[in-house]
Amino acid sequence: MSVDKQQIISQFTKYLAEYVAIPSVSAQKKGIPETVAFLKELITSLGGQAEVFSDWPNPVIHGEFTPARVTAATPTILFYNHYDVQPPEPLELWDSEPFTLTEKDGLLVGRGTADCKGDLIARLCALTLYHEEHGDWPCRVKFLLEGEEEIASQHLENYLEKYADTFNADVVVWESGSKNAQEQLQITGGNKGICCIDLVATTAAEDIHSSTAAYIEGAGVRLVQALSTLRAVGTNELLIDGLAAKIVPPTDREKQLVAAESVDPAAIKAAHGLTRPFLTKDIAGAAAFSPTLNIAGLTGGYEGEGVKTVLPHTARAKLDIRLVPDLDPEEVAELVRQHLARHGFGDIKVEYLMGEKSYRSGLDAPLVTRITDVAQTVYGSDKVELLPSSAGTGPMYLFNHYLHAPLLAFGVGYAKSGPHAPNENIRISDFHQGIDFLTDIFADLAK
Repeated sequence: MSVDKQQIISQFTKYLAEYVAIPSVSAQKKGIPETVAFLKELITSLGGQAEVFSDWPNPVIHGEFTPARVTAATPTILFYNHYDVQPPEPLELWDSEPFTLTEKDGLLVGRGTADCKGDLIARLCALTLYHEEHGDWPCRVKFLLEGEEEIASQHLENYLEKYADTFNADVVVWESGSKNAQEQLQITGGNKGICCIDLVATTAAEDIHSSTAAYIEGAGVRLVQALSTLRAVGTNELLIDGLAAKIVPPTDREKQLVAAESVDPAAIKAAHGLTRPFLTKDIAGAAAFSPTLNIAGLTGGYEGEGVKTVLPHTARAKLDIRLVPDLDPEEVAELVRQHLARHGFGDIKVEYLMGEKSYRSGLDAPLVTRITDVAQTVYGSDKVELLPSSAGTGPMYLFNHYLHAPLLAFGVGYAKSGPHAPNENIRISDFHQGIDFLTDIFADLAK
């Protein structure tokens, strides 16, 4: 069957422009109904079945494309994507309108292009190309499209628990991914979890004149002394009592994948203007396998212009702790509480905010291996980097827990895509190459 590939890709680029034009900002409660309607119509217009689940805010969309003949050996691939995006602010840093897909210097610029509207459109485009060429779908192809990923996927677990049978699959492809700074396609098999907590010190009923610091301990001092017990100085070692014993060590396969990762410490320093040495020489290993503790914010006392000599009665620190298997976020918050009490800081209040568990794999499940083999054929064996985990966080654990399927992540972004940042973009060449990759995946799954 003759297929006008470029015409189809051009049409899907127009779909991407329509998709980006909808400001689906979940944090600001904008554009959600319009986006759901657009996606349902798009899936059905391509010949798929679409249904919208609205049990909890924001709706989840189930899309499905099923071949005419299905046997017990027919695999099912599930693509997970989210249709919500980050707020576009600060608007003054954009070179074009954030919700207008703009082509410039080989780039497609717009909010959501890299995270992850471009990936969904590439997947649907490749599926359409396969169908136009072969007259049928390659296998069972499902989509789970959620609208709360940018606000911590607050109800995704509810949807997965209730509709696990609907989204049942043999392999799950994650929402997005990118090439690294060395122009290798990164395929990751997991991500870290997270535990977000506030630590609050209260030492008096009101702020006091700072001259009393001779005999009264202020909340700021109390808080930083408590914080200093949680992590070793100058290293990434966490000192939280009982934490290390709960960590599942990486497998030999996972360690082998990380050992092959390309890391350029000088480039990292230059990119961020770092003024302090790294916490470890093993950057790749730490990113994949080490839990982290970060103080994201510190507040207390007077923070305005000039001087106000005050002894603050309360101070607060916002912490995020990135987790590895098998750390449970609520359990980690309790370990912090117990640790502080054991070290004489039982008065520090620990407030649990949110969390997600981690998921990690060696990318060695049979269907995952088939997909990574296709990647090496399309991109080149030296242009694919396999990683057992990303350093970031997402709800991969939930998919594996409820669907019992292996996961992998890849996408059409690149090292300078700038997801969440002004001028978010993808390269047109990566978009097209990603479509080729996906088309070849479908061809392999159809065998």
